[in-house]
Amino acid sequence: MLQVSILSQDGPVIARLAGLVSLEAWDQALRELNAAISGSRSDRLLVDLGGLVGWLGVPERKAVGALMATHLAQMRKVALVIQAEKITGVVQAEAQKGGLDLRLFSSRDDAMSWVVS
Repeated sequence: MLQVSILSQDGPVIARLAGLVSLEAWDQALRELNAAISGSRSDRLLVDLGGLVGWLGVPERKAVGALMATHLAQMRKVALVIQAEKITGVVQAEAQKGGLDLRLFSSRDDAMSWVVS
C-alpha cells in the first residue's frame, strides 16, 4: 500500500507517495491522489516519489504510466521526483501516449522549475 500525502496546494500541488510499490498499490494511490486534488485551483502537480520501496518490471511500469494518464488527466503538467537510477522513461512515455504532460526528474529543483514554466 502506498501512502498519499498532500504537502501544499499553494502554486502547484505538491504531493508525496511512500511505501511498497505494486501495480495494485499504484492504482489505489492514484485514485486517492486524484480525489485529493480534484477541485484544486492549480493544474500543475509535483509528486515526490523518494519514499517508494521496490521496483516494477517494464509491463507494470507501462501500466502505471497509463494509470497516471487516466487519473491525473485534469493536470496540465505533472513532474515526478525520483532517484536517478529508477528513471527509465517507460512511465513517462506511456503517460505521454495517454495525453498527460508528465516528466521525471532526479532533482526537486529541476522538477519545480519545469512544472511552473
